[in-house]
Amino acid sequence: MSATLDALQALQQVTLKLTALRSKIERKQRSVQSHDRRQTVHEAEQAAKHEAIMQRQSAVDQLELEIKAYEAQTIQLRESLNKTKTNKEYAGILEAMNTEKADTAKIEAVMLDVMKEMETFKATEDVLIAERDKLSDQIAKSDAAIVAFDEQVHDDRERLEAERRVFAENLPPSAMAAFTRAAQRHDGEAMGAVVKPRPREDEYWCAGCNMKVTLEVVNSLQTRDEVQMCGSCGRILCLENGIPSRPRA
Repeated sequence: MSATLDALQALQQVTLKLTALRSKIERKQRSVQSHDRRQTVHEAEQAAKHEAIMQRQSAVDQLELEIKAYEAQTIQLRESLNKTKTNKEYAGILEAMNTEKADTAKIEAVMLDVMKEMETFKATEDVLIAERDKLSDQIAKSDAAIVAFDEQVHDDRERLEAERRVFAENLPPSAMAAFTRAAQRHDGEAMGAVVKPRPREDEYWCAGCNMKVTLEVVNSLQTRDEVQMCGSCGRILCLENGIPSRPRA
């Protein structure tokens, strides 16, 4: 194998290790983001419930004022009742008092229903607040885990990044550019080994996508120090150990 492909394969190992480290960090970050989204939903729901509670509390306050107003009117009517001089006046005042009493009972019934709704909303709000606090704790723990992991792998990551920079400086720019494109496309797996699935047949495949590789390309990999790309997946081709030094033409 050519010196360029040897260097690219070594770079591949470094890149895969870096990709694995980044993937672990990204998974942890996605977990935090998921908790953040759930917390946002809970906060919105809790805010809506709280607003509903405030609206019902306002309604209860208004109904209590109405009841007090009816009670005040009832007191006045009772005082007037004691001062009546005729049966007609007495009957009129008594009817008015009964009407006030019936209206007050209706308002009290409405107020009771509103208060029941408010209690239900408060119970739901308490659950949402507890869930929000739980998510906040999970987010804090996840953030701490990310920081701890980042510190744990810091030296390894710095070493791998340094190795990658050395390869980038020593490889031909065209080869490095091809590697970078393939690595970005295939999650760090820029290289595709050429394999021979049937030992007795001169048939070669790219292990990355299981598509055929021509004899011409295999010969070029054996005889030239140049980068050959898989025509199907775009990976950089390299020969797998065990392939004959030169395939039959």
